[in-house]
Amino acid sequence: MSQADFTPYGAWVSPISAADVAAGARSFEQVFTDGAWVCWVETRPEENGRSVVMRSNGTDPAETLTPVGFSARTLVNSYGGAAAAAQGGTFWFSNFASADFPGSKDQRIHAQTPGMQPRPITPQVRTRYADGVIHNNGRFGIWVQEQADVKLNGQDKQSLVAIDLTGEKLPGTLAEGADFYACPRLSADGRKLCWITWDYPSMPWEGTQLWVADVDVQGGLRNVRKIAGDPVPEAEIDTSLNPVLQDALRTSSESILDPKWSPDGTLYFASDRVEVDGTRYWNICRYREGRIETVTRIAGECAKPLWRLGTSGYGFISDTQMLLSYSAGGRSRLALVDCDTGALQDIDLPWTEISHLQISNGFAAFVGGRPDALSVLVRLDLDTMEPREIRAAGAPLSDDVRAVISAPEAITAATGVDGTEETHAFFYPPSNPDFHASPTERPPLIIFIHGGPTAAAGSALSLQIQYFTSRGFAVADVNYRGSTGFGRAYRQRMYGNWGVVDTEDCVAVAQHLISADRVDRYRIASRGGSSGGYTTLALATFTDLLSAAASYYGISNLEMIATDTDKLEAHYAELLVGPWPAANRVFKARSPLFHVGDIGCPMIIFQGLEDPVVPPDQAQVMIDALLKAGLPVSSTFFEGESHGFRMRPNIISSLEQELGFYGAVMGFVPAGHLTQPDIRNWP
Repeated sequence: MSQADFTPYGAWVSPISAADVAAGARSFEQVFTDGAWVCWVETRPEENGRSVVMRSNGTDPAETLTPVGFSARTLVNSYGGAAAAAQGGTFWFSNFASADFPGSKDQRIHAQTPGMQPRPITPQVRTRYADGVIHNNGRFGIWVQEQADVKLNGQDKQSLVAIDLTGEKLPGTLAEGADFYACPRLSADGRKLCWITWDYPSMPWEGTQLWVADVDVQGGLRNVRKIAGDPVPEAEIDTSLNPVLQDALRTSSESILDPKWSPDGTLYFASDRVEVDGTRYWNICRYREGRIETVTRIAGECAKPLWRLGTSGYGFISDTQMLLSYSAGGRSRLALVDCDTGALQDIDLPWTEISHLQISNGFAAFVGGRPDALSVLVRLDLDTMEPREIRAAGAPLSDDVRAVISAPEAITAATGVDGTEETHAFFYPPSNPDFHASPTERPPLIIFIHGGPTAAAGSALSLQIQYFTSRGFAVADVNYRGSTGFGRAYRQRMYGNWGVVDTEDCVAVAQHLISADRVDRYRIASRGGSSGGYTTLALATFTDLLSAAASYYGISNLEMIATDTDKLEAHYAELLVGPWPAANRVFKARSPLFHVGDIGCPMIIFQGLEDPVVPPDQAQVMIDALLKAGLPVSSTFFEGESHGFRMRPNIISSLEQELGFYGAVMGFVPAGHLTQPDIRNWP
């Protein structure tokens, strides 16, 4: 090939546009069942991020149940989840109506029979509801309630409430006193209720408590007792740990999630009390005859962090057999589990990420992701184990798009002060058969940093990643220490070390790829949202790795996030950094805002104006400081966007601006007509 046949990395023409990314951004927020129906809540960017309830019987076309003017979305814990419930053909959902109710966003529970208009059954007050379960008598349901006008420990008060399904009675309190409630689940006969709680300063992936009560005929609770989640004895607490983590351990020593009743009335749950090869993982346990038994013993995770309510990772086929989704080595699997022996039998399926698993009459439903196709909602026949795809996250991929898909490679890099620890990532090389770069050129690298930080990068297809790899970028999607999927100890490495271990690990992955001669050491960018935005800003400030940084609603000032954030994360920063205000010097030392003079690369910043988790001031103070210092910066604020962009025009605009920004900074001209960023202080 001659030099004229080569096209610089980054300037390749891609069949994947920003509009394609937005079109494939439909997300499945919740999956549930009603008899023979698979039901779900999906978010639609093309409808300004509206969330709708849909259902499918597996044969006929899927139905949209939520009429225009309504949106099935709850703001409990800010992140929401589990906005809807169903029984006998009737649906109940929390309504999100920001235009009509700018102060409260409505958030009343509405009841709806398909074909009829929804009607509210809770009063018009500043109260939110989520994670509802309907009693089999059809007279009441039980929801998590969050009251904006009633405070507990300085935050909106949560409780469990019984709600009259006719709407004629006010909600009645069933349980209160804990900072958080989740996962109310009724036994099949309706006589028992289980739920989990946790208290500040803990988080649900650190320490929770499991409760059980008898349900009387009026819907009241009797004989309330704690089943699991005892504190660590004071003498056993490691005093070298972050003091906030020590306090969390005094409330519970284990993370208990996803409690469920088997058909015979036995209580099962996921807990990270189970140790395998020296590491504690979330495994399935049960409470039987007054004691806790371990059911599975997998060197992998049988649960996911409870950022959003309504997560589900297993269900029962019979009294003695369950269907389980678990992850190991960065890949999800679906398996049959013998409840008596714990023996696993993996099911051969093409999906590498599985979530929202639910089981009903002869079928299972779940969301499946894979590296070469968009995520889909799947109905699995439990007799034949034959899957049927009933809804995809977007239109089928064209042959042109399939041809450019970059497959993820799992990599491990040495990290830590002395290089004795490990960190993990998925690496995506540039991929486009129609273009070739010069053999002497190496591709620019974009480090993708997931949010949380207690979360994980997966291997399912991301059109956002492919948008860049098909243009000639390499991408590393990093599971830094503190990520989930690798056991409790790996998850806890972040505590007290936010801004340290995550930046170390991103540098370690980049150096690993540089040493392998797979990327250009002088053209490295980082992008991330929320806590991933913070790590991006920290990389730009405290290392010399980057030539460009893209922050999506990132945290610039850790002091602000310690005092001004949402209910769920009110004390999360203290777990990640140290006790506030005692550790204020550490908060300031790790805040990019206070070290703007050390920033060595241009930045582009995107922010939603209605973000309750990372308020817009976090972006504005950083932008002002960069401009004052004469440093190159581009910024865009989006009306109506919260924590994560849901609207199609904003998804397109931010992605196109980001690509144009990289081109300007790295010295290439991206192909196509793009929304161009306005880079101030740039020659």
